[in-house]
Amino acid sequence: MELTPDQRAILEGARGPYLAQCMRWLVEWGEVMGARRLVRCDNTHVLLCVPNLVARGASARTLETFAEGLKEACRHPVAPHCVATVHTLFVTLDPLDVPENDPGQVQVQREIAEMAARAGYLTTFTCAPYLVGNVPLKGEICAWTESSAVVYANSILGARTVRHGNESAIAASLLGVVPEFGVLLDENRRGTLLVEVRAELRHATDWGALGYFTGKIAGLGIPVFDGVRRPSQDEAKQLCAALATSGGVSMFHIAGVTPEAPTLEAAFGGKVPRERVIFTERDLRETYAALRNATGDEIEAVILGCPHASLREISRVARWLEGKRVADGVRLWINAARVTRCAADEMGFTALIEAAGGRILCDTCPTNMRIACRRLVTDGFKQAHYARGMTGAEVIVADTEACLRAALTGRWMGDE
Repeated sequence: MELTPDQRAILEGARGPYLAQCMRWLVEWGEVMGARRLVRCDNTHVLLCVPNLVARGASARTLETFAEGLKEACRHPVAPHCVATVHTLFVTLDPLDVPENDPGQVQVQREIAEMAARAGYLTTFTCAPYLVGNVPLKGEICAWTESSAVVYANSILGARTVRHGNESAIAASLLGVVPEFGVLLDENRRGTLLVEVRAELRHATDWGALGYFTGKIAGLGIPVFDGVRRPSQDEAKQLCAALATSGGVSMFHIAGVTPEAPTLEAAFGGKVPRERVIFTERDLRETYAALRNATGDEIEAVILGCPHASLREISRVARWLEGKRVADGVRLWINAARVTRCAADEMGFTALIEAAGGRILCDTCPTNMRIACRRLVTDGFKQAHYARGMTGAEVIVADTEACLRAALTGRWMGDE
């Protein structure tokens, strides 16, 4: 790889062993991926959390080892030109009376959060940084973890980021560079798969179904959707999350929506698509059915906000719940960034949700925390996909109103 004299000096230890290691991560990754050079990166989104499954039941030494690695990263300042936000945790920093919110881990996370803030990270603790002010511009080079946010950045905002792991995102935050490959390059951002949508997409969860269906077919390719209307932000959020869950998609195109694809022809770079599929009403129904594995109709939890809920989504849930009450024995979780909940507090939405028996959960989500549950209902395909393996729960995926009706009755009564 072609390195500048300054980059070569960092690699050789001119700024200390940790930054030399960071540069080595980026250089070795770039060489494997065929990158010719490192390019300036102005925006990162990183994980600074101790994995929950390691921390719980592990020795104090194991927890200390994980934490020390993160603390070492936070002892170095974020590159001056770089905006750096922080991904979700595996605990919440709120007091929460569940065993999964281990006090020891919470204390470690608080220490890391304080160090990160001093280093220049914005401790947003969200999987949807674009909802809390991290909105890169078209063409801006980023280094984002969180696969759904990567798809959103590339496809909706027109920024450019490959799917980063934590080491590379931390290195990019501190050094302000990334290896140039993949969708950072024009030639790798063209569509490869044409998806003709013939089903009616009525709400955000239907857009998630489209994404989940397409991701399995697209793999690492770039789907181009034809026959769809312009999605709302919340609908786009679900599409992005589902595409990155069932497949390895980094971006998609919708003509007239994706900033660099004003037309269908432009989305494919003037070339003929390699593959064409059709998404029908039957495909829509079967995609829902594929992620519904409940063996009964009694539920224990309803989980909304995966990826984290927007203020608009919280307002709709609050208004729908006004004057109603969640059934005994049912937990209603709405996952959101702390900044979003602060706004909901000021607007009275949090009070309405709590009066109904629900809770806005910040910094994390029940699946990340591995909160045990026998059967749950969710409006997110990503949540439905991962909750089965991460919590062992039986899952039903449905639109938001159907989820809320289940929360009130404590039973799954079917779609309306």
